[in-house]
Amino acid sequence: MRLGRSLSALLLSGAIVAPAHAAWEYTRWGMTEAQAITASRRAVRGLSAPERRMMDTRVEYRARGTFSVEGLRMNIAFGFDIKTGGLACVSGRGAAAQGDVLRQRLIARFGPPEFDDQHPRSGEQDIGWTTPDKIDLVITSAGFTLLHCAPGY
Repeated sequence: MRLGRSLSALLLSGAIVAPAHAAWEYTRWGMTEAQAITASRRAVRGLSAPERRMMDTRVEYRARGTFSVEGLRMNIAFGFDIKTGGLACVSGRGAAAQGDVLRQRLIARFGPPEFDDQHPRSGEQDIGWTTPDKIDLVITSAGFTLLHCAPGY
């Protein structure tokens, strides 16, 4: 009984954090590069040192590949925190015709976006969420770009 009350108190205080949401489909925030590659069933490969690129001052792209499911195909890259080595962001690019497929998939998973702006002059569509993760999707006539990051990145 005492353990149950202690656990409840910890949960309410925020001292125990629930598992993070999936970063992208089969991954979890904080996974190592090897774990993310294994989870992808080898659809993603690790990048050699010369192929790696910094996303910003904290995140380096260390793996890339493809993601295909239910009419959606895109090139993806995994960004890892340079200090912890954990998965922090997933980027994706694909054909313009698939942008709305991804948009609908994200809405089904995360609910309505916090913003969904169509720019009349350029035709660009900017869609985004800030919870539970930071997600930015930009769809243009040339294709779509996705950036999906763990909270705090």
